[in-house]
This record gives sequence, structure tokens and C-alpha cells, in this order.
Amino acid sequence: MTDTVATAQPWYRALNRHQWNILLAANLGWLFDGFELYALFLTVGPAMRALLDPAQYPQIPAYIGTVVAITLLGWGSAASSAACLPITSAANAR
Repeated sequence: MTDTVATAQPWYRALNRHQWNILLAANLGWLFDGFELYALFLTVGPAMRALLDPAQYPQIPAYIGTVVAITLLGWGSAASSAACLPITSAANAR
């Protein structure tokens, strides 16, 4: 009796071209979302100082928290609405 050892292939060897394109698009979306949030963190402080009167400067942390919360709420609502969409593959669409 011969023992055969199955060599497991890495997960990425089983992907076809369409799946690679989806993976690339998802990674680019994640990258740009991260860049958007990073740019928001860099600019929201100076923007609030330019928009508000000096008497309102103590409320800047609350305003920044509101801006970030609205951004994250937008991400969450987009993700939850996308989760409700039916999943179709390119093979089923033809």
C-alpha cells in the first residue's frame, strides 16, 4: 500500500482572473477608505479652527468627534446595505 501525501496549495493558486480582479478592487477600496480617514484626521483640526470663532475653540473636540462619527456611520450604512445585495458571479450573469 502506498501512502500519498497531498501537498496543499496556497489559497491564491485556486483563484481565477475574475476573483483576482475582485480581490484587487476590494483592496483598493479599503486603501482609499483608509486614506480618506487619514486625510480627515489631518485636516479637520485646522478646518475647525478656520471655521469657528475663537470662543468656540473649547468645543472643537466635540465637533471633530461628530465629523468622524458621521464618516464612520456612512461606512457602516454602506456596508450594511451592500450586505443585503444578492451575490452573483460572472458565470451566473451570462
